[in-house]
Amino acid sequence: MYPILFSISGFHLSSLSIFLILAWCVFSFIFWKSLRDEGVGEEHIFDLTFYGTLAAFVGARLGFVAFHFDQFQSSFLKVVALWVSPGLSLLSGVFAALATIIFFGKRTKVRIGTILDAFALAFPGALILGTVGSLLDGSEVGKIAALPWSIRYVGLPEPRHPYQIYQIASLVVILAVIGYLTSQARSKKWALGTVGVGFFLLWTTVLFALEFLKDSRIYWYRLSANQWAALLSFSAAAGAWYAYTGGKFVIRRVWTIIYAKFPKRRFT
Repeated sequence: MYPILFSISGFHLSSLSIFLILAWCVFSFIFWKSLRDEGVGEEHIFDLTFYGTLAAFVGARLGFVAFHFDQFQSSFLKVVALWVSPGLSLLSGVFAALATIIFFGKRTKVRIGTILDAFALAFPGALILGTVGSLLDGSEVGKIAALPWSIRYVGLPEPRHPYQIYQIASLVVILAVIGYLTSQARSKKWALGTVGVGFFLLWTTVLFALEFLKDSRIYWYRLSANQWAALLSFSAAAGAWYAYTGGKFVIRRVWTIIYAKFPKRRFT
């Protein structure tokens, strides 16, 4: 682990900060390129990225405060003092950013489906870089595990699951799937937003599963806050897939095929 990447005259630059900046740069570039290719103006893209970034930071911080409220009861100044009580909530930041981008996108007549598809292309690569920073920082740790590939985190003597490595491997696979779905969507003229909704279905499923290997606080029915948030997000994505991106037609077609393979039975 390398929580401090380097120090200059007493100024410490953390690995997490560096990789979060790199992640933002990667996201902003791919998001800009994807929207530009869809005919969205440069000024509108800049506004969406700016307000989305601001909302992501505020939402991620407020989400962390809400989930760890006991740490801030002594002084609410800690809410803004990240150097005193560091911590951000990934899912809170993602959905605050997405809601803000969609809100301002509607005002500038950028379609929601276009935003979702661009987000799905830009976010996985950025999240991979952010996860590398988290691994170097040791801010999130896996559960204790005596496995050949277990790792040791700073300050913790027991070997643990390499939670971030699992995340990175999963995200690489998701990124490849999203790339394939994007090419299919363009060639077969899928409904706008199909790729974006597909990404959230995949990502929230992986996030929910990997949380079982992470050393998390348990909140309700043996599930962490991230898992409950992932379940809610998956439900919303599934509803969007069914209602807006042709999911109901897929289900009807599958049901028709299944029904046709079995003869009708009369029950007397």
